Amino acid sequence: MDLKTFGEDNFDPKQWINKAWSSSGNQEKEIFVANTVSRLQLYMKQLTNALDETTTQIVTSIPRILQDASSLQLEGAMLQQKLLSLEQKVQSVEEQTGHSIESLQKIDTLKSRLENAASALREADKWAALATSLEDILESGVPTQSDKLAELAEQVAAMTASLEVLSDAPDYENKRLQLETLYNRLEAAISPPLIEALTQMDADRTATYVSLFAGMGRTVSVSRCWRRAAAARLSAEWRRLDSHTLAALNRMLSSEAGKQVDWLTNVLKSETPVTELIRLYTDLLLSLDPSPTKVVSANLKLCSSSDEGILLLTDLRTDIDDFVNCIQNILDAPRQNKETVTPSIIRDFARAAYAPLRELLPKYTELQTRLFLDYLNDPQLNQEDLLELSRSILTVSERCEGWLSTAFSKVKRIAGEALYAVYMPAVENFASSLSNLIAAHSRRIESAFLSSASAGQVTGVLSNTFPASLMLQTAAANILAALAETRDVEGRWKM
Repeated sequence: MDLKTFGEDNFDPKQWINKAWSSSGNQEKEIFVANTVSRLQLYMKQLTNALDETTTQIVTSIPRILQDASSLQLEGAMLQQKLLSLEQKVQSVEEQTGHSIESLQKIDTLKSRLENAASALREADKWAALATSLEDILESGVPTQSDKLAELAEQVAAMTASLEVLSDAPDYENKRLQLETLYNRLEAAISPPLIEALTQMDADRTATYVSLFAGMGRTVSVSRCWRRAAAARLSAEWRRLDSHTLAALNRMLSSEAGKQVDWLTNVLKSETPVTELIRLYTDLLLSLDPSPTKVVSANLKLCSSSDEGILLLTDLRTDIDDFVNCIQNILDAPRQNKETVTPSIIRDFARAAYAPLRELLPKYTELQTRLFLDYLNDPQLNQEDLLELSRSILTVSERCEGWLSTAFSKVKRIAGEALYAVYMPAVENFASSLSNLIAAHSRRIESAFLSSASAGQVTGVLSNTFPASLMLQTAAANILAALAETRDVEGRWKM
């Protein structure tokens, strides 16, 4: 029998009886009732006994709980009293030993000061000995052997560290000035052999001198010496070239770029190798003799035709772009601790690299104007027959669009976005020449027409001048359409 049902809040006696009866099977009702009542009475007796037993236990244990609570309260009071007593003892000890602790602190402070003073004296003696030794080395001459230079580098590093320890000394400023003077003399003595080692690309010797400069805290001087050596070597190589061309110069510098970055990184321990390379190339391009601009100008003068001159300018732009792309690839190449090159340095380099093209861009206007005028230097445009001359002008007008389109494509490759300053003057000169040609021929046609009219000959559409005039009008319309198309192409390219 499930007794949990009797403890539910929604217990229903009727439902419970019906459920018990339905589960009794075919048992007779009187027997079922008697058995069920007997079992319920038995359960009630068991519950009553259990309740009596639990009540007796609770009543019996209450005095003991009260006694335990009283004991805990007494022990808590005693513990509180002990804590108060301990606090008083601690305060008493602090009062008694306070003066002693203060004395110990003063003694410890005095000891630290004495130790610092002793250390400063030792460093001062050490620094004086190192300074005297360096003075003797400078007087007798800086050694060139690698082992001697390594010892000197250690000595210089020790002097720099010793001076930092003496930063609080009263004569620190005098020592700093003395060391600065010694370092200036040492730098002046070792710069020439460093430049020689850099020029010869001697990694071992260069590394020794780099350590020496690093000990002095003058790594900037190493970069300066490297630029001098590299510039001198590349300038000499440029002068030795059999043929001075910008393409040859760009090949020389491009082949050196990666090697120089590795040298700066691994030998000179530079933190900004790409920046140093770009500075070198910027200074070099501005100081080469003969200069790139002079070389290209001389080659341009040797061109036998306008087409050849424009082709030279196109090749010039291609060569410069290839060189700049080489430097850009070095900038974009992945490397550890990659540096950030400032925009001003990149801008100065680009200005130096494109200087020859910038100087010679005005020449394009002359070359293109001459080329346009060569198209008009045709014997067919000098005919006396009015109709044939009109036909020749019409032929020229039909070719104008192609000429202008070809010229625009070439100047776009040469000048890029700066093309209008050099392209439009040539177009204007061409258009002006065409206009003068058409105007002169139109006046001849008009003069012939007036002569025919005064002589009483046929005029109007039956006149001999009418076909020539009509053909000239068509030619003028073609030229205007070609110029308009050029303007539209320029507008689309700008967008």
